[in-house]
Amino acid sequence: MVNASDFRGTCDSDILNAAIAARGADGVVVIPPRAVDGERDWWSLDRAILLPSNTTVVLQNCKLKLSDACRDNFFRTANCGLGVADPAPVENIHIRGEGNAVLEGADHPRATGDAGKRLANPCPYDVEDLLRMAPWIPEEKRSADKLGFAERHIHTFGTDAGKEGESQYGDWRNIGVLFANCTNFSISGISVVCAHGWGISLEACAGGRVERIRFDACMSKMIDGLRQNMENQDGVNLRNGCHNITVSDITGITGDDVVALTAIAEREYLPGGSLRYTHVMHNDWSRREADIHDVIIRNILATSHLCHILRLLSCECHIYNVLADGIVDTAVEPQHHGAVILGEADGSYGRNLPDGLHHVTISNVISNARGCINIYGYLTDSAISNVVNKNPSVPVLRVRRENGTRNVATSNLVTTE
Repeated sequence: MVNASDFRGTCDSDILNAAIAARGADGVVVIPPRAVDGERDWWSLDRAILLPSNTTVVLQNCKLKLSDACRDNFFRTANCGLGVADPAPVENIHIRGEGNAVLEGADHPRATGDAGKRLANPCPYDVEDLLRMAPWIPEEKRSADKLGFAERHIHTFGTDAGKEGESQYGDWRNIGVLFANCTNFSISGISVVCAHGWGISLEACAGGRVERIRFDACMSKMIDGLRQNMENQDGVNLRNGCHNITVSDITGITGDDVVALTAIAEREYLPGGSLRYTHVMHNDWSRREADIHDVIIRNILATSHLCHILRLLSCECHIYNVLADGIVDTAVEPQHHGAVILGEADGSYGRNLPDGLHHVTISNVISNARGCINIYGYLTDSAISNVVNKNPSVPVLRVRRENGTRNVATSNLVTTE
């Protein structure tokens, strides 16, 4: 075991990466609270901490905060990144928080959001500021009742906006903790505060756990006296190729989906490490698995500012053998879209296959959202039970397309006043 406080470097990123490189046979690196002559009590990251195989990072009552110069992850498996076209397998990687372990975004993020969002600075969040300051809004839409989704959500804050040589869109660098092609892993006991994009994303990972994670994000942040829009602050996202994973005990609030399984098999080839892409891995599906399967999701006591507590989205591929038990919406008012969404309308993500979602069990759900359980894709050979919908203005279960379900058993679906 090594302690990061025993190392020296020109910046905190150098110190922490040096500690990782010097780990002993047990692979354990302890990161305690940072003490910098009373100036600050957190570790300031200018770049990601890279995690090779056989590494366990123990965060002991400490905070890691992205600096304003950082356009990178908090942690990333060392097998992937810019220019790494085909990330090699890694294994036995663990992040364990003890006490109050916090990962916090920058005061002035260089970029936020996913690959579909363009950077802007300023990027107002509140409607009155948006109408007054956003140059992308056409004159015919400059009133509160005419603003559409695009006017409010296609742009996202970033100080790199307009800077020559910098990507003007979000990408995988905005993800807080990014694991790729990793087996035997765990991420536990941490708080993720105001992430620049998704809090945790797993790609082609297997045999692992994500548990006891708290999120604190609301799709905006006060920066220099103005509430700025920050898109795509999901919680935990499992991407193509993930299997044999448990996600449990997730709390707090996210800007976007709290837990999402998103298997989207894009057809245009992109190598690993590409910018303007939220995957860090390549998408040659002849060489890697596209489906997500064998996943357990338990004890989600959280809410989303805008979207859903749980999303299962499969386009041009499959999600199957999923158990989701104990989804409790902690929202006081029904402001976000829904508790559970299964599939999407065919469109920008691709095509829902007739057997795209199958052998899914969803049970013990409490919703206080604008929608409860919505099936937009196709769901087959599945079960939904013990659902309490606290918003009587919407149905407890809604199938959005003809023949959207086949062999789906439902029981104990209740709407309350």
